[in-house]
Amino acid sequence: MTKLPTRLIPASVLALALALGLALAMTPAGTAIQNQASASYIDSAGQPRTTTSNLVVTIVQQVYSFTITPNGTEAVPGQTRYGLPGGPVYFNYTITNTGNGTDTINLSTQQPPTGDNFDLLNPTLYLDTNCNGTIDAGESPMASPSVTLPMGGSACVILGGTIPAGTPSGQYANIDLVGTSAGNPTTKDDGNWARATATAQAILTATKSASPTGAVNPGSTITYTISGSNNGGSAASGVNVPGLGTGILVSDVIPTGLTVNAMPTGSAGAGTVQVVYSTNGGLTWSSWPPATPLIGDGTNIAVGMFIQGGPGFFPQGASYTFSFQATVPANAPVGTSYGNTATVRYNDGQTNQTVSTNSTTNTVAASYAVKVGPYEYPLGNPPANSSYLAGQYTVNRSGDTQTINSAYDGTEVIFRHTLRNTGNTSDSFSLSLSGVPTGWTCGFLANDLSTPISGPVGPVAAGGDYNFALRCSIPAGYTGGPFSLTVTATSQGNPGQSDTTSDTVNALADGFRLDLFGGPEGAPSYEQSKTTNGTNYTSDDPNAVNRPSLSPYPFANPGAQVVYRLRITNLNPNGLADNYLLSVNPTDAAAFNARVASVLFYPDGNNDGQPDGPAITNTGLLNFNQTFSYLAVVTLKPSAPPGGAPFNFEARSSTNNEVDWAYTEVWVNTVAQVVLDPDRSGTVTSPGTIQYTHTLINLSNAQAECLVQGNGGSYGWTYQYSDNGGANWYGALAPSLAPNGGSVTIHVRVIVPAGQPIGRTDVNTVTATCNVGAGTATATATETTTVVGGELRLQKSAVSYVGTSNTIRSGDGSQAYPGDVIEYTLVAENIGTGNLTQVIVTDPLPAYTEFVSVSVTAISGFPAGAQVRYSTDGTNWTPTAPTTLSTGGVIYVGVDTNGNNTIDNGDIMPPGAKITITLRVRVK
Repeated sequence: MTKLPTRLIPASVLALALALGLALAMTPAGTAIQNQASASYIDSAGQPRTTTSNLVVTIVQQVYSFTITPNGTEAVPGQTRYGLPGGPVYFNYTITNTGNGTDTINLSTQQPPTGDNFDLLNPTLYLDTNCNGTIDAGESPMASPSVTLPMGGSACVILGGTIPAGTPSGQYANIDLVGTSAGNPTTKDDGNWARATATAQAILTATKSASPTGAVNPGSTITYTISGSNNGGSAASGVNVPGLGTGILVSDVIPTGLTVNAMPTGSAGAGTVQVVYSTNGGLTWSSWPPATPLIGDGTNIAVGMFIQGGPGFFPQGASYTFSFQATVPANAPVGTSYGNTATVRYNDGQTNQTVSTNSTTNTVAASYAVKVGPYEYPLGNPPANSSYLAGQYTVNRSGDTQTINSAYDGTEVIFRHTLRNTGNTSDSFSLSLSGVPTGWTCGFLANDLSTPISGPVGPVAAGGDYNFALRCSIPAGYTGGPFSLTVTATSQGNPGQSDTTSDTVNALADGFRLDLFGGPEGAPSYEQSKTTNGTNYTSDDPNAVNRPSLSPYPFANPGAQVVYRLRITNLNPNGLADNYLLSVNPTDAAAFNARVASVLFYPDGNNDGQPDGPAITNTGLLNFNQTFSYLAVVTLKPSAPPGGAPFNFEARSSTNNEVDWAYTEVWVNTVAQVVLDPDRSGTVTSPGTIQYTHTLINLSNAQAECLVQGNGGSYGWTYQYSDNGGANWYGALAPSLAPNGGSVTIHVRVIVPAGQPIGRTDVNTVTATCNVGAGTATATATETTTVVGGELRLQKSAVSYVGTSNTIRSGDGSQAYPGDVIEYTLVAENIGTGNLTQVIVTDPLPAYTEFVSVSVTAISGFPAGAQVRYSTDGTNWTPTAPTTLSTGGVIYVGVDTNGNNTIDNGDIMPPGAKITITLRVRVK
């Protein structure tokens, strides 16, 4: 067995940490990247106007990627195990989903026809549920070896086989674990070779577990346990350990950042046990305790157990165990990975050996939280008499409320806000509004107070702020008050985390006045995510099988967890102790598999409804009349359809196979939710025509049957609707949308007749009313169209490319993968009959992307000498296109026609003039 250098960090740990980091960095599959440009200008009547382009939506596709560690070749295997001829050997592997969506990894093994001495008999795979490196009770061979993992998820498996009887010592067999993605069978990992070597000498096994497994919270404690036994053909001896003498050394390098303060514990079946530590990479060892707590650096700081004894002191069958606790830093960033592998050094009777355990990996979990409040005060509580000017009105800030004391109908009110990411990881946030009075047109704007916000904002770094605004147009005829609106910011990482703030207009006065001269002087003119159900029960007849029914049945949303509280009592008439195996048996497999992602059992010794340790598969030994309390955590699939999943919880005696069961069901709620985005505004001549586009998305978990119609047309304007790209137009639409993200693009054509006065505005509220099962979901989008003498039209299109190549992924930009480049082309054109002035086109950097480049590829129809100007703040202009743009940033483009190197009302855009802008972004 090859001796590992003491300071070596296992490559498998580094590979797993890197792979997990890449997975967490990718944009999740199914994410909608939305981009919509806008423009501000002064029309031929001298009135300031704004307009928006059509919305372009790109859906992020799934990347299928995974790793199996440790890696290895036939010549240099990733792990080596020694075993007796005729005895078993076991290899530990970790499989990690490094893609951006859920995937199933199919597993198989291969052994080479030549190059080694023999083949292992009966290669078998086991799912190591608690990742402790050992096949526990209830961890049976995988009938169809595969693991289904969410984005960033991992699973531990054990590959076992038997060395043929009579194999000479020193001969070896190579074996490889092969993984194949079910989502993309061309994605494989087959470089995971391991080696089994026959020996008649002592063999010390070594396995490691971490509790809890997987995610850990900042400030929590991880308990590591290393255990093993002498499974060889002779007694084991010790090796020389500097500072201690001769003995068997179990050692563990503390992962970087973790702190060990409490004294470790351990025991052994032979020899004298001593707890030790090292601060110089194992060059020397000392007896516990150290002078100060041990803070791991991943290389030098280690704890261990020294088992001292003479030659051949550790006999066949003797076992050992060693445990210590390590504390996670309270300020540990999300995604911090703590990979750990222990080693055992001993003499097998002939040579010194070093055996490594399986690797464990814990990752700091994400914590999502958000606060939204008045401008510059996301946590609320601004100083007394705090106010600012937004638009034409002064906004007063107090507590978590902003107030405009008095405004006029027929005007706009603007409330500025600040959002803060109070979680420990980068997050994006959706903004929503409630309490809008009928007829008001409201929308969210970027901090420049002109660029509309489409879709989520961000990502915003942990602790970072994002400024935005709410703008509402108040129609004529609204007076009185107060009018209050509620702004809600919701985390995309955890939609259960949200915060609200309120905006109020205390009073609306009549904003329209006439002054008629003449006449007498002075004449006035739930917690759905966790549901606890269960029945505490005992048997009236100890000789009868007790079969209770768990009711009432819980309801939960897709992706939620339902917790059942259960207990088992040993009622053996013979009074003997027994161990009970825990399982789930669906009574309707199709319904169960469609809705349930996993079922895990956890001990609940104090009956408080909270897990008291890692997942279990059996109760352990129970004495007669002893009761064992535990929890069953049922995790529903994010795509679970409505309806019930019936199943039995079962407990089976490991002694005589006696079984008892409890029937229950879990019911998935019908989640009725649709989104119709975005609100649109535009300008049109009279006569004239303008088209808007909206995207209707079904976020429900069931089919949505919708009716889409509008209420515009107050002045004889005609509104027509299409859901097939404009091939056919109707007065209303009835689209059907598939569940979990099914979408349709709604085109709206507005036909304005001749004779309409400049400045006339018509508001059309497009309403989608959808029947989802027995529920109903409604979404709206508003279109505000204003008649002008001149008109600026924005048209946007997109193309996505494979990575940074010139190979087209999607000709309409509707699909892209992480790492792909989306190229947006925006055409701004004056289609009116008069000059437009101070035309500024703005295009925001979409969420989930990073900036690549921007350029103006063509201009036409402008006066001679016109020059393109760029800006990232709308104030400072330069002829050079920017090369960087931060998250949430906006690109501004204008044409300088009067030569003063800025964009103002002296810069004109004649009728027919056109400018084409290209924005390139990369999907994260």
